[in-house]
Amino acid sequence: MRRYLGVLAALASLAAPHSLLGQVRFQDLVFNLGGSVDGYSGNLSAVTVFIVDKTDHATAVVGEVGVRGALSLFATPTRSVTFSFDGGVRQAAAVGFQLRDYAPREWVGSTSARITQSLGTWGSLMVRGGLRGRSVEDRPPMPLFLQPGYTTRSGGLGLGTRPLGGLSFDAQADLEAYDYSAPDYLPQLALLDRSARGFEVGVRWGGPSTIRFYGGLRWTDYNNQGSFDPTDPFRRDHTARVGLEWTYPGDLFVQLGMDGTVNRSNSNRPEYDAVSVRALLTAPLPRDFSLNVYSVFTFKSYVHDSGDARLVPGEEADNASVAYLQIGHALASNLDGAIRFAWARAETDIGSAYYRRFGGSIQFNYRPLGN
Repeated sequence: MRRYLGVLAALASLAAPHSLLGQVRFQDLVFNLGGSVDGYSGNLSAVTVFIVDKTDHATAVVGEVGVRGALSLFATPTRSVTFSFDGGVRQAAAVGFQLRDYAPREWVGSTSARITQSLGTWGSLMVRGGLRGRSVEDRPPMPLFLQPGYTTRSGGLGLGTRPLGGLSFDAQADLEAYDYSAPDYLPQLALLDRSARGFEVGVRWGGPSTIRFYGGLRWTDYNNQGSFDPTDPFRRDHTARVGLEWTYPGDLFVQLGMDGTVNRSNSNRPEYDAVSVRALLTAPLPRDFSLNVYSVFTFKSYVHDSGDARLVPGEEADNASVAYLQIGHALASNLDGAIRFAWARAETDIGSAYYRRFGGSIQFNYRPLGN
C-alpha cells in the first residue's frame, strides 16, 4: 500500500513545478456520521462465505463514520493537480439467522490523484491513478450480502474536446486490478482476482439540455478461474456496452439514461445480456430542503442455462436494480443532514440468485472549512 501511495505522490510532484507547491489547499473536507436500519430477504447460497447458516429474512442496524476530501496541489490556467481521499468504517449488528447473530465491520478507504492539462482551444487531457481497499470482519452469510475484502489499483487516461460544430467528443481508457484477500480457510476467494482494461468514447450535443451517446469495450482476465478449454485454460470475458443519456441542468436537475451490455466469455457460465434504465432528479424544496430521487432498473438474462454455481464477482453491483429517495436540509452554514429510503435487488456471487434490501437511514455531513 505504501508503495502505491508513493507512486501517486511522485506523479503529482513531477507534474507540479516546485514554485507552485505552496498553492496546496483544500477544495473540500467532509466528516460524515450516519446510521441505518436495513431488512434483507432471500434464502440463497454463497460460495465465498465460510459460515454455514441460513434464514429467509435478516435485519441489520448499521452505524458509520467517515471522512472524505479533495486537495488542490496546484492550479494554473492550463494545468491542475488534485488529490482526493475517502475512508471510513461501518459497524452492523445483524439478527435473524438460525445459528447466531453477526456483527460485521467494514473498513473502506480510497485515494486518487488526477492531472488535468489544457490542450489550448482544442480540449483537455486527464491522467489519473488510484487505490481502493476494503476489509470485512465477521462476514455474515446470505441474505445479508457483503463482498469480501479486496485491494484495487487503477489508472486511466481521458480526453475531451470543446464544442466543434455543435458536437463535443470524449474518450477514456482505463486499467484496473482486483486482489481479493483469501485466508487459508477460504482459499476460493482467490478465484475472484481479476484484471481489466477497457475504453469508452462518446459524443455530446445540445444546450442547455444535452444528449450524450457512448459506447465502449472491456476485456477482463480471471487468471485463477478455469475455462474448461485445454487450448485456452483461463477465463477471459469480453464486454460491449452502448448507451444514451439526456441531461437537463439547472436548479431542477434531471438526467435520464439507458444502456445495454453484452458479456461474452471463453467460459460460457457468465455469458449474459443486460439492459439498464436509470433516472436522476435533484430539486430544491421550500424552507431550504432539497430532494434527490434516483433509480436504476436492470434486466439481465444468461445466455446459457446451468444449475452450477456461476461466479460473477463484482457484477452484483454493476447489474443491480436500485431506487432511493432522499430529503436533505441545511442545519447550519457547515452542517447538513439527510434522510434516505432505499430499495435494492441485486445478484449475489451465484448467477441468477438475487437478494433484496429495503431500509432507511439518516446522515450528517460536517464541513469544518465551510461551504
